[in-house]
Amino acid sequence: MCKFSISKKNAWSLILKINSYNFGKSKEVNIKENISGSVINLVYDIKKNIIKSTNLALDEELISLFEIFLPIVCCKDKIQYIGHIAQSLDGYIATNSGESKYISGRENLEHIHRLRAISDIIIVGANTYLEDKPRLTTRLVNGKNPEIYIFDPKKIVKKNKITNDGKIFSDISSLKKNIDTNNKIVYIEGGGKTISYFLNKKILNRIHVCLCPIILGGGRPSFIKNHVLNLNEIPSYKPVHHLMGKDILFDIKI
Repeated sequence: MCKFSISKKNAWSLILKINSYNFGKSKEVNIKENISGSVINLVYDIKKNIIKSTNLALDEELISLFEIFLPIVCCKDKIQYIGHIAQSLDGYIATNSGESKYISGRENLEHIHRLRAISDIIIVGANTYLEDKPRLTTRLVNGKNPEIYIFDPKKIVKKNKITNDGKIFSDISSLKKNIDTNNKIVYIEGGGKTISYFLNKKILNRIHVCLCPIILGGGRPSFIKNHVLNLNEIPSYKPVHHLMGKDILFDIKI
């Protein structure tokens, strides 16, 4: 079989197309697309999470892209909750003053924008929303911007009289009342308290932890537990690792 090479941009376009599919009871995804005059075929086994066959020449970068995103966009669950957090080697996401930009490299920033692009809803905590003033767009990659939801149990946004462009919710119940369950991808981007809330409530289906080669020596921790556990009670995950520039992404199915 003749193998065709495509760019990362074209591979991403395939992933976005797959994300628009309604799989129903299908056991596999069968893609046939014309790219630059060549007919590209890709068959993906949904249950086994593997590419069964393709006429694409897959280098390490494309393999990593497909391994990260096909399990998400091909998932048949009615709703998925996916988290992402970038942390230093010593487990901090920001300094004590809240400075957090550029902890991770360019490659992980693009990854964050891809997570936004496949998601219907993006969630950030109120403090992150106020301090970072994130645009929460997909400006670094192709794809639509997700709908913004702000997790604000202490009514911080209202108290600060901030005009916002997102919906505000205070707990899981109020969130679920505002979203239907028709194959939605809900992406929780941060901060640490918000990610921890969804993790501790056992809401997350998958989490991406980006480990960055810096040591802050203190600051705001990436994860916060609700209570003290014995070491033997703490779950041990089986992550898949992906190199992102100088960072390492841990892709963890929970």
